[in-house]
Amino acid sequence: MTETAGAETEGARTRGSIARRMLVAAAVWSAVVLLIAGWSLQAFYRSETDLQLDLVLNETLETLAAAANSEQGQIDVDDAKLPRDERYSRALSGRYWAIIDLSAQNEVLRTMKSQSFFDEDAVIAPGLRADAVKQPGVVLHMDAAGPDEKQIRLGLQSVTFTDRPQPLLLYAAIDRTSADASVGSFTLRIAIALGVLALGLIGGVLVLIRYGLRPLHEIQGKLGDVRAGRRDNLDGEYPGELSPLVKEINTLISHNRKVVDRARTHVGNLAHALKTPLAVLKNEAKGGDRLSDLVRRQTEAMTSNVNHYLKRAQAAAQAEVLGARTVVKEPVEGIARMLERLHRDKGVAIDVDVDPKAVFRGERGDFDELVGNLLENAAKWCKSRINVTVSLSDDGLEVKVDDDGPGLPVEHRAKALERGKRLDESEPGTGLGLSIVTELADIYGGGLHLEDSPLGGLRARLVLPAAPL
Repeated sequence: MTETAGAETEGARTRGSIARRMLVAAAVWSAVVLLIAGWSLQAFYRSETDLQLDLVLNETLETLAAAANSEQGQIDVDDAKLPRDERYSRALSGRYWAIIDLSAQNEVLRTMKSQSFFDEDAVIAPGLRADAVKQPGVVLHMDAAGPDEKQIRLGLQSVTFTDRPQPLLLYAAIDRTSADASVGSFTLRIAIALGVLALGLIGGVLVLIRYGLRPLHEIQGKLGDVRAGRRDNLDGEYPGELSPLVKEINTLISHNRKVVDRARTHVGNLAHALKTPLAVLKNEAKGGDRLSDLVRRQTEAMTSNVNHYLKRAQAAAQAEVLGARTVVKEPVEGIARMLERLHRDKGVAIDVDVDPKAVFRGERGDFDELVGNLLENAAKWCKSRINVTVSLSDDGLEVKVDDDGPGLPVEHRAKALERGKRLDESEPGTGLGLSIVTELADIYGGGLHLEDSPLGGLRARLVLPAAPL
């Protein structure tokens, strides 16, 4: 599971999740929009609150203007026309009014004020007095510090009379503590409401993302079925944006099958084209002379190499087939029974233990070649007993072939896997069996390992890719 597995994932590196990106983007955008909306609502509410306070101040200033009059340059205030709200009579009640007589230099000459001031003064900054005097009849509204160090909403208006050059300054103020508390309470409530709305939006976006990406998950599952051999192509209905992708994937699957079929055809044609001339040469080299013997031996070597590389090329083509799968229980038991009959004179007994869920992700012919070579090698060297175990592991499909033969020293095991290497020339064979297993397993991304067997001989442990159930 090494080189092939690495090659399968080399061009596809994960760079985050589409769903996570969409969710994060939606969350950030929702947070920005809701923050701006919350700030705007709070500002609007505060502005409306100030407007309501200013309307009350304007009414008070109008009452003061009606109560004040000038006779021969002297200010006369009609007490009966002054504001009648009882809060103006209660000390530090939060409602204040004052009539301020100014000099030509805008200095305070005399102040008439409501009882609510108690022993405080109507403090107005000189610059503010000057601004009011410059705009007679215009009401100026602002926030300021008032009696008892509380924040007030202040309204100022200067009025002039025809019989005196000095203006008269009218002062009205309201403690804005309760208004600020109302704004704060509104801000908290709107923050809670917008927070709940944000969670609802994010939850809705999450549902939409899951719903929107469902066709992609469906394609992923069906591609897994195609690779596992449970489906020939991607069928079903898909959104318009994904239909071209599904069409191209189906075209690619079909093209893959056609390429493999052509490769198999070419391999068969090549095998026929090479084997026939080699058979002719071998048949013609029947003489007893040295040249005939040389031609015969070289022809046999060429035939062996041709068979080896043709099998490898055919196996490589088969390994690329999408959807190839082989349930291994039947072929393992069949090969074991056949070898028991072939080695009946030796009394070989082969015990087979195969996981019923074990499925090889590859062609049946290649699996027969792999297991057949391992069992044939074990039958050749064992005394009388062979154990075959097929199970599923974290690495994939694991085939263990144990024999009770003489075993193989550790230093010779690597050499035994090399093509054409025979450690015992007295035994018949070409020395290609284990090397074919090694190369074929490597094509499928697996591997062959030689280890000590609990039976006392050699264990051949073959790791292959497993197909999903």
